[in-house]
Amino acid sequence: MTLNEEKNGEVYILSLKGEIDREGARTFQDRVTQILDSGEQRLLIDFSEVTYINSPGLSVLILVAKRLEKSGGRFALAGVNDSIQKVLRISGLTSLFSIFPARSEALAALSK
Repeated sequence: MTLNEEKNGEVYILSLKGEIDREGARTFQDRVTQILDSGEQRLLIDFSEVTYINSPGLSVLILVAKRLEKSGGRFALAGVNDSIQKVLRISGLTSLFSIFPARSEALAALSK
């Protein structure tokens, strides 16, 4: 898995590519923890190039949602493919964060 990062106004964008397996989840968690520790309050995670996510990856999403909820921040996912949306739905996680079909929609929602 690879990560690309950028900032758009007050929104920090983390674009993921590949599989979020055990090793990918560790990398993802380490980086997202650094981002949140630096004080970022609006985070968009772009899943448009993610092909797989496992339980450790889902745990990272839960961690992000809980940390930002506690600090009054906001979090959204964009570009989540059908198979990953199904995993999120089956896991009961869709209520923890906003999911948008496109990055531009998520960015607009977080920029308000």
